[in-house]
Amino acid sequence: MSPSARSILVLHEAIEPDARADERDTLIQAGEVAAALQRLGFRVNTLQTSLNLDATLATIRQQQPDAVFNLVESLGGDGRMIYFVPALLASAGLAFTGSASDAIFLSSQKQLAKNWMRHNGILTPASLDSDGSDMDPGTCWIVKSVWEHASFGLDDGCVVRGSEAAAARIGECIARFGGEWFAEQFVAGREFNISVLERDGAPVILPVAEIEFSGFAPGKPEIVGYAAKWDEDSAEYRGTPRVFPSLSPDLATALEGIVQQCWESFGLQGYARVDIRVDEAGIPWVLEINANPCLSRDAGFAVAAGMAGIAYDQMISQIVDSGLTAGLPARFGGDENPRYRVAKAGV
Repeated sequence: MSPSARSILVLHEAIEPDARADERDTLIQAGEVAAALQRLGFRVNTLQTSLNLDATLATIRQQQPDAVFNLVESLGGDGRMIYFVPALLASAGLAFTGSASDAIFLSSQKQLAKNWMRHNGILTPASLDSDGSDMDPGTCWIVKSVWEHASFGLDDGCVVRGSEAAAARIGECIARFGGEWFAEQFVAGREFNISVLERDGAPVILPVAEIEFSGFAPGKPEIVGYAAKWDEDSAEYRGTPRVFPSLSPDLATALEGIVQQCWESFGLQGYARVDIRVDEAGIPWVLEINANPCLSRDAGFAVAAGMAGIAYDQMISQIVDSGLTAGLPARFGGDENPRYRVAKAGV
């Protein structure tokens, strides 16, 4: 089937006029993805979804797209619902991009993700709620949202010393932002973002990006906080450039092996990003796994793809291909699914 004969529905959460910068970026992302799909020859529609999933599903069924490009990261502003949409699409037998609902849930709930990493032998920093309560009182912690990504609520005050200070900061964040928060042992060292793009059913690890903290004053916590990601006028934004360093063979092999293990153990599909800190002793620790990283042209994923010689439109095309083919047998009943047979045959 030629792209011009296929239709793609770009789906994202409804964004309020007073939304945060990271939420407003969803509209930029959706527009750039839709434009790329149009250049590729697809027929494209865009749909916002709210908590009224019955209405969303009715609209999707009315439009009858060949696949849904899923950009939903929350519903009603709540990241806890991130897995609802892929579950809805799977239950309706619809092809969609990215990972399935179980992988989205498992990777997005950070405490659950950390437990799953430990179960699979993947090093991840201790968390105060589980294996860190009896650590040295001088231990440094970073307080994070359990569900929200995009560095939501992260600033210098989230890095504290001692379990009592961590507990106090958790309470402050709950009072200020709502939701669930936890403390993770802070790992001083180098920070890497490693993007993965599925091609022909296999994960391809893109060039490794490193976040430098070259613009930070001495003593300032070296974290990629909310300002560093979203406030272009801030010192944090200017002081955290993304680079693609030459790594030693040993470190490159170690990072790629960890990312491959994360991809397989979490059952990821389509595309993903793994964030890793390498401590001062050279030991890599997985901080988070993002099963649906931002796909805006200037975001880290697209930049890493470009470093691999993959143009933006080609990257979007590969994500669609993985949604139409590789993911369908497991999601929709294997070769007996008529949509899978059509996609596999390429007619």
